[in-house]
Amino acid sequence: MTGDRIEEIRRKSFRLFEEGKYTESLDLCRAAGTATPDPQLAILAARNLFNLGRFDEAEAYVRDMIRTMPESSYLHSFLGRILEERKDDTAISEHARAVQLDPANQEALRSYAAYLVAVGDRRMAIPALRRLVTFSGREDDARCLARALTVSGRSDEALALFSREVRRREEDYDYIAALMGAGRYHEAAREAAAAYRLSGKLLFARIHLQARASHDPEDALKEYREYFSTIKDPGIGLDYALLLRALMRQEEALALCRELLDSYGGGDDYTIRLLTCRLNAELGEKERAAGCFQHLIQDALKNLDDPDFLSSLLAAFREFVLTYYPVREAEARFISQVSSHPHVVPLLATARLYEDIGDLSEARSYSYRAFRSDYLQGGMAYARFLAGHDEIREAEKILFYMLSNARRTREIENVAGLILDEKWKLYRSTRLIERLVSMLGQRYALLSSDGLEYLAVACLVSAGIARREKDYLRCKEYCLRGLDAVPAIANHIRPGDFLELIQACKEEGVCDQLIMVTQIKGERGEAEQDHALSEFMENCNDQERRILEYLIEHHEASEIELRKLLNTRRVVGIMNRIIQKAAASGISVIEKRGVGDGGEIYAYTAG
Repeated sequence: MTGDRIEEIRRKSFRLFEEGKYTESLDLCRAAGTATPDPQLAILAARNLFNLGRFDEAEAYVRDMIRTMPESSYLHSFLGRILEERKDDTAISEHARAVQLDPANQEALRSYAAYLVAVGDRRMAIPALRRLVTFSGREDDARCLARALTVSGRSDEALALFSREVRRREEDYDYIAALMGAGRYHEAAREAAAAYRLSGKLLFARIHLQARASHDPEDALKEYREYFSTIKDPGIGLDYALLLRALMRQEEALALCRELLDSYGGGDDYTIRLLTCRLNAELGEKERAAGCFQHLIQDALKNLDDPDFLSSLLAAFREFVLTYYPVREAEARFISQVSSHPHVVPLLATARLYEDIGDLSEARSYSYRAFRSDYLQGGMAYARFLAGHDEIREAEKILFYMLSNARRTREIENVAGLILDEKWKLYRSTRLIERLVSMLGQRYALLSSDGLEYLAVACLVSAGIARREKDYLRCKEYCLRGLDAVPAIANHIRPGDFLELIQACKEEGVCDQLIMVTQIKGERGEAEQDHALSEFMENCNDQERRILEYLIEHHEASEIELRKLLNTRRVVGIMNRIIQKAAASGISVIEKRGVGDGGEIYAYTAG
């Protein structure tokens, strides 16, 4: 096909794409690509697939292009967007790779920061946003940075941006939020009141009142009364009732809650109903409170979409029955409400009740049932129970099971938080902490800012253990690994924590061995590779493991062969998932080697 013909196809394909005719544009790209491969048309085909919602195919196109253009920041950023749409954790590693390849790529920086903000990790987004603001000078980028700083507890830095890069608006929620975060409640109240007068938005009225209550609670009551009598907003009414309760004016708070429920609740405002339960109990109306709790629990158990509220409700009910009834009657009342529900939240609430009354046998039984119901949430609670009663060995077994079965990085991070919690001191288990360091290290590119801190702290603990064992080489190795993991903005650990240990190693060691040496490939390299592969396979599901075992034995297989092996047509998706997971772990396991009579051909590359 001539150059002129290719150029004509490019123009027509792009025109169709701009007109939103993605299927027609895709067909033209594919027809031309079959005759003469063209990178621009391949990228356009991937963009068409992306806009059509065919993310698996778009990913395959982009990964193929990355094999020939591995240093393309654009391709890695685009792959990150595709993985985002598929809710795939490895999106973060692709966005990060795009930024590493071209730190001046503003769109890559913006996509990386936007992804981190979207998943709630604004702390990790701050360095990317700072660099983006430096390059772009755009006010919208600076405003994103200000939001991230405020949410991350750095409101003073956010306010400094408003005095330099960000112009304040008449209705500036971001500026008011920064003032609130910095504890400048008087100014926040003034700004929110002005914004409410201009816009009429109830959000600003509510913030104004909250700021006034934070500054002078008694004085704020009068304003709450005036605003609520005029506006009759249930959100303001709830805040007003909570303030009345905090000031020990329960009768007024209860009357207000009843007014809210009669006028606005519609029977489904759980937060107001829970507050009503508590106020009845505090005013000595225990049978009325019991009835309110009973009806609210029945309604909440029918709708389990909000487990956090259900947990707080059952905790409040447990506290109520144990406060106002004899132990056996309290037990009977509680069990009658929740015993028929096998959901993890009621099971854990029942376990806590039995723990509070000293029946550890029943508490253990319900904690174990919660673990069997939900291995993550229930398992963490069961491990805490075991650790709290000095059953450390059993707690370790549960945590090993959870680490072995966790599939998502955030799940592993949650378990890490429990292991490293100072209250339970489960990190004293050498085997457990080594396992944690290994699993977090494998997922380094996927870790959140919390996950990076967990890895750094786990390395610090391991380094301390090695020092006590006088293994100074291993101590320094853990220190350097942990130092590498400390995020740019850390809350609980600092680089200096490792430097102190390294200094101690140098002072205590008789012979100070080097660890930063180039390792020659050979037996040690093969052993490390085997260990990495073994760790990777442990974290694969049954289908993925069967494929890997088959490829280890046969070295190469076609799509048709793997379909027969697994008895499924979804081989391409499974193979893409294995490749993604391996890349996230920093190893290469499988590669595609073209298309044959039996479809895509896959080869094992780790051996």
